[in-house]
Amino acid sequence: LDAGAGTCGTMQALRQVGRYVVGVELSDVSQTTCSPLFKMGLVKQGPLNRIPYPDHAYDVVFTSEVLEHVPTNLVGKSIEELVRCSRGVLFATISLRPSALDKPGRPPKVHLTVRPREWWEGKFREAGCKRDEVAFKLFQKYGTNGEEISPRFFPFNCNYNESVVNVS
Repeated sequence: LDAGAGTCGTMQALRQVGRYVVGVELSDVSQTTCSPLFKMGLVKQGPLNRIPYPDHAYDVVFTSEVLEHVPTNLVGKSIEELVRCSRGVLFATISLRPSALDKPGRPPKVHLTVRPREWWEGKFREAGCKRDEVAFKLFQKYGTNGEEISPRFFPFNCNYNESVVNVS
């Protein structure tokens, strides 16, 4: 499940290599480059706090550079929905800084929820997830000063039986 499918580029790329993927996107997917996938029933319009897919239906749920756009009061419910749709593996990238498009000293309009990694990981823990340390070490990169380099990776195992989770 691609949660926050945007222009459906990731969905199209996964389909080209033979993967089954569905998506949800807040914008009107019938009027974007998602239109062909929308017509096939593979991408639906809707918010992350009310994902229009069944419980535990997807082996992998991923969301890339989306959650920081969700209003803070809807973040918890949105993460609960991601977890609800997952059979176990949940993978996110989240920006931890204000958008260059947001004006300093004014309420944000782009990155509505800018919080540190610890805050986000706490939200996922509250939803029943634990960080996948192997995936974290594999994907997260660091600069020479030891600082995380963007994108910030957030791999989790949620709603799972450890013996069944396999992302290969």
